[in-house]
Amino acid sequence: MLATILHLLVAGQAAATPAAAPSLQQLFDRASQSAADGKCAEALQDFAAVEARVRSKPNPLLTGAIDVRKGSCLVNLRREEEGEAALRRGLPVLAGRGKEFTRDVRDGQAALGGVLMRRFDYAGAAAAYREALDRSEGSDRILPLMSLAQVLAFDGDGEALRYATEARTIVFADPGMSKDSKAAVQTIHARVLLNQGQLKEAYAELKEGLQKQGGLGNRVGIGDIVTRSDLAVAAMLNRDRDSARRYLAYTGAGRMQDTPFGRAASMQPPLCGGATGLKPEDFAIIEFSLGDDGAVSGVLPVYTTGGREVALAFARAVSEWSWRPEDVKSVPALFRYATRVELRCTRVGERPDLTDPLADRFQAWAAETGTGGGAWADLPDARAIAPIRAAVASARTSGNRPALVQALAALGANRAAPDQERSEALEEAIREAAQTNAPVPVQTYLAIERIGVAGGGKRDREDFRTLLARADVAADPLSAATLRLLIAVPGYRRSRADDAMPLLQSVADAPELPAQHPLKVNALLQQATILADKGDLAAARALFDRTGLDEGQCALIGLRPALRRSGASTADYPMEAVRMGFEGWGMTEFDIAADGRTIAPRVVAAYPPFIFNEAAASIFRDARYESSYRPSGGLACTAEQKSISFKLQGF
Repeated sequence: MLATILHLLVAGQAAATPAAAPSLQQLFDRASQSAADGKCAEALQDFAAVEARVRSKPNPLLTGAIDVRKGSCLVNLRREEEGEAALRRGLPVLAGRGKEFTRDVRDGQAALGGVLMRRFDYAGAAAAYREALDRSEGSDRILPLMSLAQVLAFDGDGEALRYATEARTIVFADPGMSKDSKAAVQTIHARVLLNQGQLKEAYAELKEGLQKQGGLGNRVGIGDIVTRSDLAVAAMLNRDRDSARRYLAYTGAGRMQDTPFGRAASMQPPLCGGATGLKPEDFAIIEFSLGDDGAVSGVLPVYTTGGREVALAFARAVSEWSWRPEDVKSVPALFRYATRVELRCTRVGERPDLTDPLADRFQAWAAETGTGGGAWADLPDARAIAPIRAAVASARTSGNRPALVQALAALGANRAAPDQERSEALEEAIREAAQTNAPVPVQTYLAIERIGVAGGGKRDREDFRTLLARADVAADPLSAATLRLLIAVPGYRRSRADDAMPLLQSVADAPELPAQHPLKVNALLQQATILADKGDLAAARALFDRTGLDEGQCALIGLRPALRRSGASTADYPMEAVRMGFEGWGMTEFDIAADGRTIAPRVVAAYPPFIFNEAAASIFRDARYESSYRPSGGLACTAEQKSISFKLQGF
């Protein structure tokens, strides 16, 4: 049918087509063949040429066929929004047109399912994969069956296992199927078994798949890494710890010279409770790819103790992580495509910083000047860099100084950008803000951010004193109060300033700030701690009562106690990890008592999975924090979070 339509269109355009140019049919066939061969850039160029020729005489069927074939190519090129739009236009047109378009619809639905799966719409992905499966026969059923097994693996209703079992049956019945292909199907089958609680059966299936791949050897490809990684999970769940470590060692995990996790620009597990419904006892193994730009892609939940929504909550959190491109270079290319991490939910939400009131004033100014809400606002740091840089260039070209200040500030705050670029961006933002006569709090906020970036994340007390010495800054209540607190607050290996008490008193007594302003509350709490340390408990209690807080509130602005001693030593390195040559990383969460002791440490993220959990938790049992006054001596802070890297040359 499509050939007939093309023939008629060609006949109608024959007189207008130069003799040397390819015919419409030739262009369409060439584009279709390029798409089938994976030469998508060439295919898109030829499809565009076909569309240009038939624009004056559009035909719905031809347009639908082009949309589906072009859409699959766009998805392959990671232009997923364009690809999805084309597929959704074309698939309904071809769906009822008979066998001629069966392959197009099947491949188009499979491509659409991949887009939806990567977006964590597993219900939509399952519907698309079922459409693809309905149009598949024989060995063509294997891919949609395996895809369905993956998106339904966490549902617990047996459907995923039926699909995985059918794929396994087809593969093993085909004498021409390679051992690697059989092992790949067995890995997915075993993964479903794991998530259905059939641990022994999954372990046996993975061992059989490993033998088909040649056993444990020095050959390491993506398929080998995936099977061995799943075997490590299965072995650990079956309480075979020695085998788990051995399988993991043969993946290469934990054997990189420079693990990427210790230097992630942003990496936070999902929150417990709330919208996710996650419980502290839930955990998951999540696999992901790490791009050259530091952005995460291909996030896939491998195993979880919960159902689909639990698995997807962990996966969504990982999709927001970012690295600096220069740090990604230290990770061998092969291991960027199959990195795994063990995760639990965290009770640590977004903790306010002492500079938050200034940041709020900066955002209010941006909104007032018509520049608020950049296109990068909801993107992970690594993906936000490009639109921020584009906004900087656009604002420079247009001469829009407020927009330029906002974009430069965003670049300065982006943790995935190089430090020098961040520092230079903030320096320029400070100059531009002064030229626009931006309010003093806006200029102070930018200056404080610049101090932090220049110090590698550490804020220098003397730089704050220099800034506070400026007449305009000292005269602004919000700027002055923020700087006085930053000067007074203690830090890791940094005691309180000698003039901390008068600085804090100035903030607590500032008439321009409301009585319960967060900065005043912070000043009162710090004063109470100082007086309690001196033994004046009555005065400390009186100051605490002025805050209006209950004793459990530590998530208010700047109330986290400072670390005094980490508790780490070489004796904490697990001996089994030393014997296997493993290096790794762990993120530990704990509460802090008023006297600075840590309470109930638990690991919320670990790489490689299962290796350093106990060690990371035990290290922070011995950590000590600055004491914080609480009338009853209870908790000073709940759910503090710290990370530690395990390296064979020492922590």
